[in-house]
Amino acid sequence: MRFFFYGAAREVGRSAILLETAPVRLMLDYGVKLDGETEYPLPFEGLLDAMIISHAHLDHSGYVPHYFAESDCPVYMTPPTLDLSELLWKDMINVAKRKGVSPPYTKENVHEAKRHTVVQDYYELVPLSPAVSFEFYDAGHIPGSALTKIYTPEGTVLYTGDFKIESTRLHRGADLSNVEADVLIIESTYADRDHPPRMDLERQFVEEVKATLDDGGFVLLPVFAVGRAQEIVDILVSHRVGPIYFDGMARKATKIILRHPEYISNPHRLKKAMRRVHWIKGERDRESALREPAVIVSTAGMLQGGPILTYIMHLRNDPKSKIIFTGYQVEDAPGRRVLEEGVLEVDGYEFKLKTKV
Repeated sequence: MRFFFYGAAREVGRSAILLETAPVRLMLDYGVKLDGETEYPLPFEGLLDAMIISHAHLDHSGYVPHYFAESDCPVYMTPPTLDLSELLWKDMINVAKRKGVSPPYTKENVHEAKRHTVVQDYYELVPLSPAVSFEFYDAGHIPGSALTKIYTPEGTVLYTGDFKIESTRLHRGADLSNVEADVLIIESTYADRDHPPRMDLERQFVEEVKATLDDGGFVLLPVFAVGRAQEIVDILVSHRVGPIYFDGMARKATKIILRHPEYISNPHRLKKAMRRVHWIKGERDRESALREPAVIVSTAGMLQGGPILTYIMHLRNDPKSKIIFTGYQVEDAPGRRVLEEGVLEVDGYEFKLKTKV
């Protein structure tokens, strides 16, 4: 059994781990790194027998269609992961075109990746060869996220991808009922720090939002479209904070998530929460959102693009308003610089923000 790391070793992003075990050559995730410039996994030689994708976030799934530009193999993922990945893959192509750079793959490659995908639910043993098989377990991270346990003649391997042990508003915690393995490959982005209790953090977040609105300011919440956006809306609605405007690709992601209600813990509550927000559908709605103090939930989570930049530019000189980050900011991402320096760079121009961060 041999492992080769083509990304995500000593860095956050572009997960790509090759497992060779006779007679199977298997890629665990195939993602991109979204910082100042998009980074791709290191090139590898030879063909794959299969890919396994842990979840839809681009740092784990974002390079999958590229493989289908020259070759193909079966790709295994859960049903929500396929639908959400397709959404993110197509958006990645559109973002590249808007930036005037060549996308890493085409819509035809996306179609081929989707055509070769085999969707698998949790707890189904899947044979890859007479001697090698795997099964998915709920990772508790985003809808469809999976821990992968691989059975080989040389021992068992557990690949976690991103996972969450404690329950959140969208998910029960990761299923750790059968995680014993000979080899563990584990996500370690937050391995060097303790997380505060989630309910305490939620309370502090809500208090900060309410205080900003009471002071006459806007609250801008950059979010990841898949998972975090839906959880943030659930929190705000549950605490009767508003008005709330919902913008960007998170709207499409929410519709996909609600098509797979069995992959979240309380779909009824999420549906109810989403009926309480104002869905932004165009520039006229964005103008309405900026007329009086409100909470604006919008992509992109690390400020690499998306409608959130429109709102920040409009409010950049308003000291009463706040930007509250709700997810990890990778090194060299625009959001990291805003977080650390209060400076936003857009189209080569730098803006010092008076908005609190």
